Amino acid sequence: MSLAHSVDCGMDTQNPRRARLALACIASLASAGALAQEPNPYYVGASQSLVRESNLFRVDDAASPTRDTVSVTSLLAGIDQPIGRQRLFADFALRAVRHDESKDLNHTGGNLLVGLDWSAADAFEGRLSASRDRALARYGADLGFTAASGKVLQTADEFVARGQYGLVSLLSLEAGYTRRELDFSVESGNAFEQDTVSAGVKYRPGGALTLGLGVRRTDGSFPYAGPTGAAVRSDDYDRNDVDLQAVWVPTGASMLTARLSRTSEDHEGFVVREVRTTTGLVSWNYKPTGKLGVTASYVRDTGAETTFSQRTPGAAAVSSPLATAGQVEVDYLVTGKIKAQLMARRLNRDLVDATGVLPAGEDSLTEYRLGVEWSPLRSLTVGCGVGRERRSTASALSYAYSANVTRCMAQFRTQ
Repeated sequence: MSLAHSVDCGMDTQNPRRARLALACIASLASAGALAQEPNPYYVGASQSLVRESNLFRVDDAASPTRDTVSVTSLLAGIDQPIGRQRLFADFALRAVRHDESKDLNHTGGNLLVGLDWSAADAFEGRLSASRDRALARYGADLGFTAASGKVLQTADEFVARGQYGLVSLLSLEAGYTRRELDFSVESGNAFEQDTVSAGVKYRPGGALTLGLGVRRTDGSFPYAGPTGAAVRSDDYDRNDVDLQAVWVPTGASMLTARLSRTSEDHEGFVVREVRTTTGLVSWNYKPTGKLGVTASYVRDTGAETTFSQRTPGAAAVSSPLATAGQVEVDYLVTGKIKAQLMARRLNRDLVDATGVLPAGEDSLTEYRLGVEWSPLRSLTVGCGVGRERRSTASALSYAYSANVTRCMAQFRTQ
């Protein structure tokens, strides 16, 4: 029963004054009912996953793989709260990870994202956000982590500040700053940190198209780029980009985003990582029906940029001077409560030896995932999925491996 129906407003059509008062009463109660039905900006929840790994340490195809079952128990919380013209958002997850066989890898991890979308004076808007993710590093001899390394945790931090002036005008100006850090619980050549500042102008020739021209400057460092005991260990670098950008929204069901950049990256410690090339990315979001959604993306950039833009598992591409990553995700609502998901990704890395002993090479990693989720209640989701990874190479700097991953999960989250 609605609030308006549960309270007697004293409607009397024979008395005009009382009728007007009654209509005002019903209107106010209807407004109160609408406010009461606004979605809760907060959520809390918990999830439980069981993961079966066929090759936990991603060893060579010729070696004996370690099989393990991993339990992941998570506590979840978040907020998405408008405050006047601003919007505060946050997502938090605390994970307890337990291995059935490799118990020395048991750990507590998690991720946190907090941010603020802001606007002012009808001409300024922007975003401030900070995130941290702590998890078990991806293992592999080429990454420097093997079973003998024991537990290695990876921490990824990112801070973003950006602002824009001129929201509805033909031209607008924007500026930004990004800080990124990737660290490990042991010394790793994949650890790095960098600061990026950017500035640019946007041009809107029509409602469906936005064009942009900008410049970026990046200063960073790989503190452990060289082997232990080497004369040169750290590798400081700087990077300059000129960016051409475009956002095209041809229909309400499709959006295309693209960036084409001329990139120049110089390294002080290891010149084999220097880059003079064209980089960029393109992403496409397409929802032709209420049931089907497709997201596709392609990135060609240095390994560090590819790692953060694609969230490549375990920083598998960080030390690569140039990497390309393509990914397609498809979601399909089989029924109102059942959703099927498909993901396919391919990562190609250019490989170099910082010591100069081995010749340059390349490898390719292909990954597939297929899953089904069922939501019997609005706040409850259960699902299972299977995945496969396969890497191929002819380079001495890498090796071929394959791994199968099976995952089942259950999640409760207040809405």
